[in-house]
Amino acid sequence: MALTPVERFVLMLIYHEYGGKIYYQSSGEDPEVYLARFLAEDFLDEKSPNFERVVKGFAEALKGLRDKGMIEVSGYEVKVTSAGIGEALAIPLDEYRKLKQKFAKA
Repeated sequence: MALTPVERFVLMLIYHEYGGKIYYQSSGEDPEVYLARFLAEDFLDEKSPNFERVVKGFAEALKGLRDKGMIEVSGYEVKVTSAGIGEALAIPLDEYRKLKQKFAKA
């Protein structure tokens, strides 16, 4: 099952920047929305006109990755599964860097 470009980016972001695991304490939001906001803050200021659009895209990507078995999301942790690790390693690092630059400009 193919990943969308945003799913690919979010998977690689979690794998490469966070070692495949993020611990968090949600404030009552859906875990995917909370994590999407957390990840988006790495690239954009919350006052940016595109911030909420990026958060929405990241949240959808996290749900897609969860549904495809690439990540596991619990009440306090998101981690890349073995299938997700395989997918992350199959994506060229140059592609990740290009996508990272693209999201930084969003």
